This record gives sequence, structure tokens and C-alpha cells, in this order.
Amino acid sequence: MKKKFIAYLERIGMTIPLINRIDEIYHFYHEILSEEIIDIQVTDFIKDDGSREYENCWFFSSTYAMEAKLFISQEDFDMSPMRKRIDYWSIGKQNYDFKKATDKSRLVVHFSLIGETDGDLKASKENCDNLKEIFIKYILPNTII
Repeated sequence: MKKKFIAYLERIGMTIPLINRIDEIYHFYHEILSEEIIDIQVTDFIKDDGSREYENCWFFSSTYAMEAKLFISQEDFDMSPMRKRIDYWSIGKQNYDFKKATDKSRLVVHFSLIGETDGDLKASKENCDNLKEIFIKYILPNTII
């Protein structure tokens, strides 16, 4: 797995066993995909008790979005081409100015692809900054006008 992915996972507070799990998922997609995996986004949220819950793991290439749903406990993988296929997106944000995340920042990006496929990307705290970059790099440019 790329060093920048490991640095990101450490930055959002992941433990070694979770990083190793994501490394397995990365290698699964790397084996079946004929192009480079460029970016990663782990969806997370803050539970009522203040702890962080990691949910899904997304990888992005220049053409595809790949999602490992409930990656900690399941083996549920999918992949969809994104290039010029997004026909709707929405953003919900809380305590986030789209510049610099704080411990109170929350961000949710929902998008729909032609063909009735959709995705939800959630982030909390410093992970909001990464999700903002994913939105700018993959969602916006692939929105059909």
C-alpha cells in the first residue's frame, strides 16, 4: 500500500490492525484493477459516547470508485466507473468552513451515478479535509452538466 495512504490512516487515528485490514483490501483491488489506485477515503463518524467509528473504505482511480462496505467486519466489495457519470451530489456540513477542519467538524457527501448507483462519504474531525479533496478531485469534475 502507498506510504501516503498509511500516513492518512495514521492521521485519522487508525490502529495497526485496521491499517493491515485496509492493506488487504487495497491489494484485492490492486490485483483486479488495470490502473493505479490514486486516493483513499475512510468513512467515519463520532458516536454518542465520543468515540470514532470507521465504516467504509473507498479507493479512487482515474476511472473508478471502489468501496469496501463495513470493512472491519465484512467482505463486501464493489466498484463503479465514475467518469462523467455523476448526475447529482449534495453536501451536508457542520462546523466546517471547507478550509481547515477542527475536532467539531463533520462532512457528508452524497452522490448519485447514472444507472441508480449512489454513494455516501462521511467524515469527522481532520478527515473532513481529505473528504473535501476527494469531492473536488472526483465528484465535481465527473458531474454531468
